[in-house]
Formats: sequence, C-alpha cells, structure tokens
Amino acid sequence: MNPEDGDDRSSSTPTGTSKQLSAQDKDKPRLTDQEKKNNHIASEQKRRAAIREGFDRLTELVPGLEGQGRSESIVLQKTVDFIHLKLQERHELIAEVENKGGRVDDSLRPS
Repeated sequence: MNPEDGDDRSSSTPTGTSKQLSAQDKDKPRLTDQEKKNNHIASEQKRRAAIREGFDRLTELVPGLEGQGRSESIVLQKTVDFIHLKLQERHELIAEVENKGGRVDDSLRPS
C-alpha cells in the first residue's frame, strides 16, 4: 500500500483527547482479520530475514566462521570471543605506544 494513494488503512485507534471520530476516520475501512494476519506474517518474515542477514554478515566478518553451517549460538559465541580478542589487542597496542613515550587519546581507550 502506498501512502500517496490515500488508502492508508490501519487497525489502530486515532490518538488525541477527543473520542469522537472525524468524518475521514469514519470513512476509512478497518482491516479485516485476514489482512491483520497477513500483515503480522509479513512483519514476522521481515524480522526473521533481518536476523538471518545479520548472522550472515557476522559469518563474513568473524574469522573461523566462513563456510561453516550456521549455528546461531556458535556465531554469537565466536563473535564475542573475537571482540574480546580485538579489545585485548587494542589494550596491548595502547600500552606499547605509552611505553615508547607516546600519548593515546582517552577516546581511543576501551571502556
């Protein structure tokens, strides 16, 4: 549905202090139960696809996950391990810079 074509049906009630419906609201048809169900199914499919895409992206970014069957718990655990490793490496680099007399801005330090 395109908002520009004036067919903006919604199952929500109008907001505001008045409980009276405007003439425009009275003319708007309500969503049928089937339309609500279809909208819910479409929203859930979109949410699941976004989650899958996120896990696929992690498998591309985190070493050791390429080409493996995807278990979401393994992807999450390996991602956490990888981030911990990178934070430790960052800490070591900051220490090395400071040991050599350099200064590291506080915004670059892990929190």
